[in-house]
This record gives sequence, structure tokens and C-alpha cells, in this order.
Amino acid sequence: MRKLALLLLLAATSALGHAKLVSSEPAARAKVKSPQQIKLTFSETLEPAFSGATLTDAAGRNLPVPAAVGASAITLLPMALKPGGYTVTWHGVGHDTHRMSGSFGFTVVP
Repeated sequence: MRKLALLLLLAATSALGHAKLVSSEPAARAKVKSPQQIKLTFSETLEPAFSGATLTDAAGRNLPVPAAVGASAITLLPMALKPGGYTVTWHGVGHDTHRMSGSFGFTVVP
């Protein structure tokens, strides 16, 4: 009986997960040629109206880039990025309405 209760508790807890960043292209701390897109993949479906990402350069300036939120991914489409450091700052809201956020950097090399 105890095992059954524990299993039910674990099943309920896993159903309440949050939209966590699972991977990104380019990856955090990667050194890459100028990417044609930046893709963030999440652990669950996102609520597009409450999820998004921004791109800043090494000086902290926001770069205007088209962004799309679909299913469990956020995609940024930057124009040709000059060599240097960049930071992606993201926020994602899943069906549980809990907001998760974070950031990571990568470097564009010549």
C-alpha cells in the first residue's frame, strides 16, 4: 500500500513539471561561426503569449531579431552577427503557468 501511495505521489509530481530549457543551438559557451538561427528547446509545450527570448551583444545592447515561439521551442533569427560575445535571455511559461527564465552566452568567431 505504501509503495502504491509513493508511486501516485511521484506521478502527480512529474505531471506538475515546468518548462525547463533542455538544449540550445548554439550551446552555452560555444564558439561558433555566425548562426543563421538560435534555437532553444524546452521540456514541455510553451504558452506563446508568455514566452520569448532576446539577444544582446557584448556591450549589453539589445539586438532587434525576429523571434518565434512554437510548441516547445523558441527560435531567434539574427542577421549576420559580428565576431564577439552574445547573450540570450529567455523566459518560458508552460501549461502549469509557472514562469521559468534564464540566460546563456556564446561567442561568434571569424
